[in-house]
Amino acid sequence: MASQALATNIQYLKTPLTSGVLAIHKNNDTVYNQDTTPPLTVAFSVYALGATDRPTAVLSFLKDAKMKTIVFIDGYNLYYGLLRHSPYKWLDLYTLFQHHILQNADVLEVRYYTAPVLARMSDDADSPKRQRTYLQALRKHLPHKVTIIEGKMVAATPFSRLVKSIAEAPTLDKVQVYRFEEKQSDVNMAVDMVVSALTNRCEQIVLCSNDSDLTAAFVSIKQYAPHIRLGLVTPVRSESARAVSKDLSQYADWSKVLSQIHLANSQLPAKIPSTAIIKPDIW
Repeated sequence: MASQALATNIQYLKTPLTSGVLAIHKNNDTVYNQDTTPPLTVAFSVYALGATDRPTAVLSFLKDAKMKTIVFIDGYNLYYGLLRHSPYKWLDLYTLFQHHILQNADVLEVRYYTAPVLARMSDDADSPKRQRTYLQALRKHLPHKVTIIEGKMVAATPFSRLVKSIAEAPTLDKVQVYRFEEKQSDVNMAVDMVVSALTNRCEQIVLCSNDSDLTAAFVSIKQYAPHIRLGLVTPVRSESARAVSKDLSQYADWSKVLSQIHLANSQLPAKIPSTAIIKPDIW
């Protein structure tokens, strides 16, 4: 007879007359067999991981083995947290997570949330063009692995109060400024994470952001889909590691800080194969 374990898609197959485990299957693949599992594999698990028997020894390897994973990236948080003023903006998002950040994970999809840059919010008039080139490169390089979800950037011109008076204009206490605000991205990301968890699209959700506004999504997943593993990758500079959002990290099963080395090792090719897309010179 068969009995279902708590771990997702793992099944124990037992003999009708005894409780001895003959085999363990995960996602229809045999990962433990009483007769064929190498003794050294079991011995290592018992020694290094504290497994108490053969089935447990094998299961200890399954805890993080090729977990079906969806990565959610807060584009502007990544840019302002780590990419700005760096030479690594031509970033291969899939390679970054599949090969350099995550271990024993099967990255089903990388979802990148951003909004079009407005020319008036940039010191360089070519910034919008460079962003469009980059987004097109992501779409063409691995179209089945990277999805781009665009919100919008809204500009306002409010009056703001001066912190200190200006000596040349002592009666001036307010100035009109540009304020740019990204709309929809946070909401889109939070909803998509919760839906992915509730519909069992994956076994693990990894968030790349340091924005505490996304805490509610983590809380909801923990409450209504506790079997989903939550990972947090924060795009902060190493000297700012203490600035990692505790609101987010307290609900994550694991967390790590993204580093410049990760970025350097995860660059797109200068020319995207089978396209005319080329990395901008300034980047």
